[in-house]
Amino acid sequence: MRRPTRKPIFDDKSRLLDHFGLLLTVTVASLVILSLVDIGPHVDGASGRWEATVASLLVGSTLLLALRASGLARWWQRLADIVVIFVVVGVGSLAFIATISDRAPTPSRAAPVLVVALSILAPIAVVRRLIQHREVTRGTLLGAISGYLLLPIAFFYMFLTLAASMPKPFFGNVQPTMTYMYFSLTTITTTGYGDMTATTDFGRLLAMAEAVTGQVYLVTFVAMLVGLFAANRGRTGIMPLE
Repeated sequence: MRRPTRKPIFDDKSRLLDHFGLLLTVTVASLVILSLVDIGPHVDGASGRWEATVASLLVGSTLLLALRASGLARWWQRLADIVVIFVVVGVGSLAFIATISDRAPTPSRAAPVLVVALSILAPIAVVRRLIQHREVTRGTLLGAISGYLLLPIAFFYMFLTLAASMPKPFFGNVQPTMTYMYFSLTTITTTGYGDMTATTDFGRLLAMAEAVTGQVYLVTFVAMLVGLFAANRGRTGIMPLE
């Protein structure tokens, strides 16, 4: 009796494989819009709901592009597409209901969990693809930057999910989602302004995890890029970043 063959998660056959320049562009755009637009479940007004829909669409596209650029297999790409469509349609439905009525229903908690899963997978997939590079190219550098900038997006959604599941406010008082993006960026860069701090034990633990992850990423990939650059330069004399 033949065992059913497992579908590989990555096959590196995507048409967008290693398109890290495009990924970096949309990742930066996602960081900007998440820093300016409140995507919380209790956004006031129809215009706020539509802004949240646009933000969700951009972030979802960013995560899907990250997975495709990293060589995710087609079957898994389709599954990720369904997840993003489900989330965007859900947010868009709330925006439509808010437009025709005074009050929108409470959104499902399934959507944030699915987005968290994709946002965590995206930088992992990028790292996995970069490790396969055997020489330092422009795409390698752009991919390394993209992977780093995807991390605060992943922790942003983890912070929001944790805040929604805890009885005590994450920052001690209710804040718009832009504050969580600000907190995520200042944490991963270890800037530490101190104007916003996590007040719960799990929040502090997650913030420390982000700070450590960011530093480990930088140290690890700087070492990898330098090692690859030196190895290729030693073989060829000159290693252009093409």
